[in-house]
Amino acid sequence: MSLVAEHGFSWPRNKKNLSQINKLIPGKKGVYVLSHGAMPMYVGKGIIASRVRRHARKGSSKGKYWDRFSWFVINDGFHDEIEVLILRFLPFYVRHLNRQTGSFGKTKAKPEDRTPDLIEIPKFGHEKKKRKKR
Repeated sequence: MSLVAEHGFSWPRNKKNLSQINKLIPGKKGVYVLSHGAMPMYVGKGIIASRVRRHARKGSSKGKYWDRFSWFVINDGFHDEIEVLILRFLPFYVRHLNRQTGSFGKTKAKPEDRTPDLIEIPKFGHEKKKRKKR
């Protein structure tokens, strides 16, 4: 059995898709991510279709911040921990839409040395090929 039973990734926010999610997974629980472009803005859990539609309504405090949504139906009640896992990877300036940060179990491992090795970040993109002289 897999952790994620069903999912939809980066669906555009529009009436047709909000209606479709209600037909595909009515009443199913899981985790959802509201995004602006590729940037996650909010992570939530619960009955996915109703929660996403509620966030899309006029007057929703989060409604003006997102234009795409991803959703994941989670098996075996791991909704809370999956939500926390995703939240921990969001930058602090994006997490402000989430009131709760959540926590994992009691065991927390801490590194002995908190200083990272310095590395040189490579340039992004491809390098132009040099032409051979004739």
